[in-house]
Amino acid sequence: MGAFIAVLRKARGLTQRQLAEMLNVSDKTVSRWERDEGCPDLSLIPVLAEIFSVSCDELLRGERLPGERSEQDREKDERRSEKQRQYLLRSAMSRFRNRSCIAALLALLGLTAAAAANFGFSRGRLGFFLGLSFLLLSASCQLIFGNNARLWAGEAEGTELGGFRFQLLYITELSLGVDLCVLAALLPLLSLEQADASIHAGSWLTAGGACVAGALALGCGACWFINGRLSKRAEYAVEEKAGERYRYNHRLKGLLGLALVVVFAFTAFANFSLTRIWGPGTIMDGIEFDDLNSFAQFMEEKGMPLDNNHYNGNAKYYDEEGEEISFLEASRRYLTDGVIKVLMEYGLNDLTVCSVQASFRGDELLELKAFTCDYEQLEQARATVRQRNEIFAAVYVLELAAVTAVYFKKRVK
Repeated sequence: MGAFIAVLRKARGLTQRQLAEMLNVSDKTVSRWERDEGCPDLSLIPVLAEIFSVSCDELLRGERLPGERSEQDREKDERRSEKQRQYLLRSAMSRFRNRSCIAALLALLGLTAAAAANFGFSRGRLGFFLGLSFLLLSASCQLIFGNNARLWAGEAEGTELGGFRFQLLYITELSLGVDLCVLAALLPLLSLEQADASIHAGSWLTAGGACVAGALALGCGACWFINGRLSKRAEYAVEEKAGERYRYNHRLKGLLGLALVVVFAFTAFANFSLTRIWGPGTIMDGIEFDDLNSFAQFMEEKGMPLDNNHYNGNAKYYDEEGEEISFLEASRRYLTDGVIKVLMEYGLNDLTVCSVQASFRGDELLELKAFTCDYEQLEQARATVRQRNEIFAAVYVLELAAVTAVYFKKRVK
């Protein structure tokens, strides 16, 4: 029986590993069968017979039985082979899905490890590299799993192979998309300047969410382009009706994706404009000045920085070139005309005056306002801005949901 299995396997162009994957056994088990050091389990005999298009009796005897086979027997064998091929395709796809879930889980474990390092040990940058290690492992596993499944599909024949390869491609893209989103979520950790520092949960959520949104947009665009190219290749060919359906849905995705980008761009511009025009400084009540002299007198009385004794004596300050400077030098500010002309120099005391807002038209002063450090009022102003940004975030989600709903309504099933 072992020699007969080896001959049938080679005639089908299968390796021991490929046959083992079809039967959910190890390649060493197949090798032992072919060396007559063991024999297949009785439950596997019908499956082997289906794979090699022989009868169970022939498999057990280890040889072909003489005699002509009738046309009815040959048709029965063909139907049996087709049924077995469908079973093997489903089995291979099921294994690939399960392995892809493992790869995606590795990426999520990387994000968990990064969060633990950031929040538990205040090591945000270390968390980034921990998460990156898991991501590299996840992506490597996914590519290996996809390559193995693709090699197995290359040995099979049939019109359904194009659809099978497309399913492999979709699942691979989904798993790698999870890796890309996790990588984008980890990027804010790189902004930490010190190794023993952590990022606040709210800041990480805001910055990470923006990075993930950008990564999703780039990933979806890349997948749309790649899938459109691959659909024209012969190895991804599907039935005519399925091909027409795919091409229509592919064009629909492109049009709706472009519309979504335009809508997002307008919404983002509105969000940015409102933040610049009506930021916390415009919401707070500041002290207005009619001329530069009155502003200079006010800043001399209220805005001059305190001495270093009021602050942490261990604090150090550096200029743009990285040279160490004094606290008084670090507190120096310049009032310009909005271009390059310096109108005056003043010191900013963060305990009394927290910010200054000025606008000019040429040499004409349009507005000059100083904001005192009423932190309760400042926090209320920032809360108002946060609420506005949350409303815009909800608008983004609604726009995405609306475009998604249009796609599912217009697509051809």
